Amino acid sequence: MVRRRLRDVLARRSPDDLELGQGVWRRLHDRFRRAVDRFHQVLEGVPASPLRDALEVCGARLAACLDEVRAACAAEQAAHPSQGLEVPGGEAGQHHARLSRAATLAAQASEAATMARVRARSGPDGGAAALADPAGAAAAERSVAQVEALVREPGSPPAR
Repeated sequence: MVRRRLRDVLARRSPDDLELGQGVWRRLHDRFRRAVDRFHQVLEGVPASPLRDALEVCGARLAACLDEVRAACAAEQAAHPSQGLEVPGGEAGQHHARLSRAATLAAQASEAATMARVRARSGPDGGAAALADPAGAAAAERSVAQVEALVREPGSPPAR
């Protein structure tokens, strides 16, 4: 009876639970994923233009980082299992801090994309000048470059 219950509980666990756990590594991955999702939601509201093209490149780069963050969080969960809110110390804690900063920068990239979209919609010419200028994506591009540097920083666990 007890074995069957345990088997039923384990069968209901998602692949994310099995790979990332339910602690700090899962929360960190989910936070990064939400930031990337927000960026792509903002991108959907930008009409076809050079600005959108530049933002799409940023979005693709963030999506690539998401795969790397997932792999890094899964590796850290395997090495330093977490089911609570306690951030591990030492090298794992430093890696957590880097990835947490990367998640914050990914959220800032989506804010920058939102601001570019607002400028494009509210310009005196109906936003035509802002849409034609891909430089409006510069702040998002800077944030994405910082995200990539943090995610790929030497000393990070290798992506699987």
